[in-house]
Amino acid sequence: MAKLIIALLAAATAYNPIRPGRTATKLRAATLEREAKVAEAVDAEVDKLVVTPAIEKAVTELVDEECDVIEPEPECLDEEKKEETKGLLRRLMRSSVSGPTGKSATAADIIDGEMLEKGWEKRGGRGSLRRNLEVWKALARCAFKVLKARKGSSEDKTAAATFARDRLLTLGPTFVKLGQVLSTRTDVLPAEYIDVLKSLQDDVPAFSGERAASIVAKELGVSSVDEVFSDFSKEPIAAASLGQVHLGTLKKNGQKVAVKVQRAGLRELFATDLKNLRKLCELLDSVDPKSDGADRSYIDVFDESEKLLYEEIDYLNEAKNADRFREQFKDDPQVRVPEMIYEYSTPKVLTMEFIESFKLTDIARVEKEGLDRKDLAKRVADTFLYQIVDTAYFHCDPHPGNLAVDTSGNLVYYDFGMMDELSPNVKAGFKEFCFALFEGGPMIDDIQLGVKAKQLVDAVETAGVLAKGADRLSSEQLARYFIRAFKDKQLGKDRSDGPGIKSTLGTELQSLTESQVFRFPSTFTFIFRAIASIDGIGKGLDEDYDLGEFAQPFVTKLIDKVKYGGDNSKKSLAVFGKATGLNAEDVNTALTQPRKIAYLEETMRSIEQGQLKIRVRSLENEMALTRLGTQSSGMTNLLLSSLVLNVASVAKLARIPQLGLFGIAGLLGFSGLSSLLKLSALDKKAAKYTSKEFNS
Repeated sequence: MAKLIIALLAAATAYNPIRPGRTATKLRAATLEREAKVAEAVDAEVDKLVVTPAIEKAVTELVDEECDVIEPEPECLDEEKKEETKGLLRRLMRSSVSGPTGKSATAADIIDGEMLEKGWEKRGGRGSLRRNLEVWKALARCAFKVLKARKGSSEDKTAAATFARDRLLTLGPTFVKLGQVLSTRTDVLPAEYIDVLKSLQDDVPAFSGERAASIVAKELGVSSVDEVFSDFSKEPIAAASLGQVHLGTLKKNGQKVAVKVQRAGLRELFATDLKNLRKLCELLDSVDPKSDGADRSYIDVFDESEKLLYEEIDYLNEAKNADRFREQFKDDPQVRVPEMIYEYSTPKVLTMEFIESFKLTDIARVEKEGLDRKDLAKRVADTFLYQIVDTAYFHCDPHPGNLAVDTSGNLVYYDFGMMDELSPNVKAGFKEFCFALFEGGPMIDDIQLGVKAKQLVDAVETAGVLAKGADRLSSEQLARYFIRAFKDKQLGKDRSDGPGIKSTLGTELQSLTESQVFRFPSTFTFIFRAIASIDGIGKGLDEDYDLGEFAQPFVTKLIDKVKYGGDNSKKSLAVFGKATGLNAEDVNTALTQPRKIAYLEETMRSIEQGQLKIRVRSLENEMALTRLGTQSSGMTNLLLSSLVLNVASVAKLARIPQLGLFGIAGLLGFSGLSSLLKLSALDKKAAKYTSKEFNS
């Protein structure tokens, strides 16, 4: 930080002052030039202090990890080639994180990469180092295309998105999965990228039926699939990033089944690709300024994704997930989950009941079967809300290929490889959040608004979204604003002409943003992804679809279940008691009111007579002043020590007085350093009052 400040001061003082005689145009030009130079100096210093060390650390760890094995690749034994590889990785990582430089370094990197690849092809084999370079080269080219199209037209962005999608397909299953995740993040990518990347949900190239049959036979321990299936389709009925599905008929009982076959070599490919993605996340964590106030962690999201990805390629784990999901909806006859056939399943082959169904996005087929589109949209929302709010065990990937409907109007769920469960604190906080937001309906008075704001802040703190040491007053004011905005939306009120959040809560919002007290748990990434998929399906079925509207009656039923055990008579009695005041709480308030008024009167009289004094302490200000005083004392003693030392060195004194001055200088210096060392203890003490610890 000190170096950054020095660089700023040097840049700011490097310019001559503007003479009064200059015109307004020259003045503005000079100001813009100065701002540009200052910005350039800041960027250079940030790059030097943050970006470059992070990239150097990532490159060293990546290459050393691949080379520090019993049988390293040939490139690791050639120091010159090893350094060349490191240099290329540095440039590719910089292009991926920061974008291309003015001299189009990305193009040069690609040429270098091609030269390296030609040399490596002669040696044969495809080692991890070469895969690393292939990945970073593709990421750099994608970054170059995307940044170039950033200020271009919609067609330019679509072209860049198409290029990125094709590169992801070329890189393989790991990056196709990454593209699928990104295709749901409307908060991150523009609409042009979302539209193109959505094709990765379904339009993933399939491998041949012969190859699929050989994988199935090998996994089931037979010489040919004909020993198990009387019929096995050559063409897949669906293809995804990690596998594809074929139809079959069991010889044993003639049952029609769906056989899910995993692509070969996924685990080995993941091992290398995920190392590169981890390095990318570490770089993003290093360079992300978090200027929006969110204390996000790309590594946490990566760790959660990595865990789910490895679980997804274990088909026996997927079968168990399907059984649990089916049990979750056992009381809902309109939700179907295929039965798993464990006898003909392995970690790489999954055989299940075949259910005839079609996509919910096939509107023509929905209407042809005479199904109610609005009812379907509502049931899609209800099943999702049940997973998130009630059971906390949810399907992470309910895109149109995994959520279908049969001819009777029953919802059919597929693909249970990516399932997640909210941790107890997130589940409790999320449920309490819904209660605070929805309880009481759209009508709410100011007193209830204050109560619900406190409840909502408690909920997000419990869920680990809000830091424990966050400013409660500012947080509750923000909660009041959002609850009121949500209730107004439910009532159909238009707030577009009213004051915005910045004008209403400018200071409070800035305080919370600067202190970075918000952090979304990594699980929320998959909740947002599921919401995006569900929202797309719902709006395709019903143009008036609104998940918030469907949530109101759903959460109201859940509140009734929690408060009254689902007993309508208890609820009616409670509502009657609240309306008439004939309930224990209101009766107690009425009986104790005279005593409270008397106490209030006695307190006011004490204040008037000067018998009661109000004292307000600000611990933060007290600690800040203590720290400032300690720092000032330390600096003063150090300056005096320096002054006495100079006098003792320069002045022509006898030896004894000179030694005495040296002793005084030493004591002053020791005292100054001791004061400065106390600052760390004061900072630790202050940290207890400004904790940014999150629930986990």
